[in-house]
This record gives sequence, C-alpha cells and structure tokens, in this order.
Amino acid sequence: MKTYTFGPHLIRASQVFFLSKKCFGFVNLKPVANGRILLLTTFVYRDLNSDEDGPEAGQTVPHCHLHIIPRKVGDWANNDDIYGEIDKSTKVDNEERPPRSFEEMEKEANFLRSFFQSDDMNYN
Repeated sequence: MKTYTFGPHLIRASQVFFLSKKCFGFVNLKPVANGRILLLTTFVYRDLNSDEDGPEAGQTVPHCHLHIIPRKVGDWANNDDIYGEIDKSTKVDNEERPPRSFEEMEKEANFLRSFFQSDDMNYN
C-alpha cells in the first residue's frame, strides 16, 4: 500500500485526491466541517521560523500545510466561532469527533479526484 508522509503520520494513497511533483491534497480523518481538506508540500520546509510556522501559529503537525474548510450560511452562529472549533481540534487527545473510516475517506477522495484527474497523476 502506497503512503505519503505528513509529519509523523502516514496518509494512505486512497485518501489523496490531488498529486503533483511538489504538493498533494488529501481528505481529513476528523474534519471540523464537511469537505475539509489539507494541501501540503511533498517536502518538509526546514527554513521557516516560529513566526511563519510551528506551534506559535497553531500548528500541531511539523509539516508546512494548508487547511481548506468550506463554509456555508448558518454553519456557525457567529462567523468567528469556527476558530474555537479549530482550537478544539488541535488538542492531541481530541475525542469529540469520531474518526472517519478509511472507506469514507476513500469515497470522498475519489469524488474530489475527478476534478483534478490527469494522466501524469499516479496515486498508487
């Protein structure tokens, strides 16, 4: 089974929906909101300082990455309430949201992959 590295975590190829030479996108195990995805480099930035990267910026996985969280009208009563939800999700022992199954994540990745499909992308 092919995997990709995200800090100390291994991401199954079935979770990856986008792949290029320099970055990849994958679906989230415990999304704060439906459709939350992560994009990250295929290499680890080592030259970022704590003002740009790291725990001071709310990072819990030591790998430069970007979260994309879809929003819709009424998803949180106050627009900024999402930040409280994100703070809860960064706790190491967060048990409030159950993890999704590999099958659920694969289904979402397959759907998203259809928007990015290219002959040069090999996910396996």
